[in-house]
Amino acid sequence: MNRFISAAAFAAACVSGVQALAQDGQVKAAPVDFRACTFHEGKGIKDLNKVAEKFRVYARENDFNYAAWALVPEFATAVPYDFGWLGAWPSSEAFGISMEKWKATGGGLAEAFAEVMDCGDRHELAMWVPITAPESSPEEGVLMISRCTLKDGKSDRDAYQAHLAFGKHMRGLGSLASSWLFYPTIGTGEIDYDYYHAVAFYRYSDMGAAMELYANGGGHDAAQKLLDPITDCQTPIVFDALSLRAFDER
Repeated sequence: MNRFISAAAFAAACVSGVQALAQDGQVKAAPVDFRACTFHEGKGIKDLNKVAEKFRVYARENDFNYAAWALVPEFATAVPYDFGWLGAWPSSEAFGISMEKWKATGGGLAEAFAEVMDCGDRHELAMWVPITAPESSPEEGVLMISRCTLKDGKSDRDAYQAHLAFGKHMRGLGSLASSWLFYPTIGTGEIDYDYYHAVAFYRYSDMGAAMELYANGGGHDAAQKLLDPITDCQTPIVFDALSLRAFDER
């Protein structure tokens, strides 16, 4: 189901779908944001880490309930940025509070970030729901992200159930993957997909073990049975996920 609709209409549709899942008692949705960032000439990850340390201090002093990672493309083609800034809040209320604090007090730190990188061309907000996710926020590791499109006549609820069944199947085989669905809401513009599927591993050896289970341990057959009738997910981009701040940092 390829949907080319306005950002506002898509936001309403996605939030409605997430709310329907939440009302069923299946998930708790929360916001996540993504910024596409390019380093200024002569700048790199070491410079980002220096300003990120200032952000850690600022977030701690201002009681931010927010986690962030730098996503550095590892397996990708023609990605038009150096890294992605991925941030997550535990709730929409936490998002609103931290945004107000940042707008009121974060100007100096924003200037420090701007000396290192430009993140002005792309800033998106999504609502994430867990599939097979840990209780605490993930640490550094590997993140795979795919864009997924619902098949005709299928719904967000159908996709959630299919991914949940497949995630449980892979866990039963021994996979250590954590996974989420991200529903784009604000800032995406015109898009031709319905949601993102994000899969995380703590290390590449865990990712390789899951790939083996998928290719030779029955995972592919389960995907054809559970996912293929519901959704079409593109080949994922693989990122190295570097922690910039954890939820529980004090």
